[in-house]
Amino acid sequence: MSRIPTLYAFERSLDAMNERRVALAQSQLQLSTGKRVNAPSDDPLGAAQAERARSQLARLDIERRMNDFARTMLGQADNAMASASDTLQAAREGLVAAGNGALSPTDRTLIAQQLRAARDELLSTANRSDGAGGYIFGGQGSARPPFDASGAPTWLPHAGEQSIGLDASFTTSQDGRAVFVDLDGTGTRQSVFQTLDDAIALLEDDTATSDARVASLGTALNGVDAALERLLLVRTRAGEQLRAIDSRERLIESGEIELSGRISDLVDADYASTITKQQQNQTALEAAMLTYAQVARLSLFQYL
Repeated sequence: MSRIPTLYAFERSLDAMNERRVALAQSQLQLSTGKRVNAPSDDPLGAAQAERARSQLARLDIERRMNDFARTMLGQADNAMASASDTLQAAREGLVAAGNGALSPTDRTLIAQQLRAARDELLSTANRSDGAGGYIFGGQGSARPPFDASGAPTWLPHAGEQSIGLDASFTTSQDGRAVFVDLDGTGTRQSVFQTLDDAIALLEDDTATSDARVASLGTALNGVDAALERLLLVRTRAGEQLRAIDSRERLIESGEIELSGRISDLVDADYASTITKQQQNQTALEAAMLTYAQVARLSLFQYL
C-alpha cells in the first residue's frame, strides 16, 4: 500500500496555492496596465521585438520633426520668392516704361524713384530672416544678412544650401547667390541690385545720351529677366520638395500605424483572454485552498 507523507501533502498544497496566487497577480497586473508584457521576463523575445519596433517608431518621429522643419523653411522660401518675383515684375515694367524716348527728365526721375523702392524691397526680401536664427537665402549659413546693404550689395555667405532629413533630405536654406547674382556680359558676377542701381543712376543723369539710356535699360532688362528665370527655377524646385515632403509624410504615417500595431500585438493584453485566465486562476486558487484545508484537518486520531 502506498503512503503519502503528510509533510509532502502540505508542501504540494502550498506550492499549488503560491503558483495560483502568482498567476492571479499576473493576470490582474495585465488587466490594470493593459499590457501582456510588463517586464522583459514576461516574454523576452516579444519584449526585444517590441523594443526594436519602438526604436523604429522613435526614428520616424525624429524624421517627422525634421520634415516639419523643412516644410516650414521651404514654405517661407516659397513666399519670399513669390514676393521677390512680384517686385522684379514691377521693376521690369518700370524699366520698359523708362525706355520711352518721349519722357521728360521729371518722368525719368519718378521712374527712378519707383525702381529704387523696388530695389530696396527686393534687398529686404533677399535678407529676410527665417525665424530660426538664420536667413531664407543664407546659403550654407551666415550670422549676418546674406547681402551687405551698405553701398553695392554683395553676397557674404558661402554659396550652397543647408539641408535636413534622414532617409530623404530636404532644403532648409536657399542659395541667395544663385538667385540674385549672375554673370554679366564681361564674365564677372553682378547682383540684380547692382543692375537696378546702374539703371537708376542713368535715369537720374540728365547728361546721359538717348543711346546710352537705351543700352543701359536693355542691359537692366536682361538682368531682371535672368533673375526672374532663376527665381522660377528655384521656386519650382522648392515646390517639388514640398510635394516630396507630403509624400514622405504619408509613408511615415503608414509606418507609424504598422509599427504601433506590431507593438500592440507583441505587448498589449487581450482583455477577453486575460479575464478568462483570471477567472480560471481564481477558481484554481480557491480549489487549492480547499485542498489545503482538507489536508490540514487530517490526523492519525481520525483512524483510531
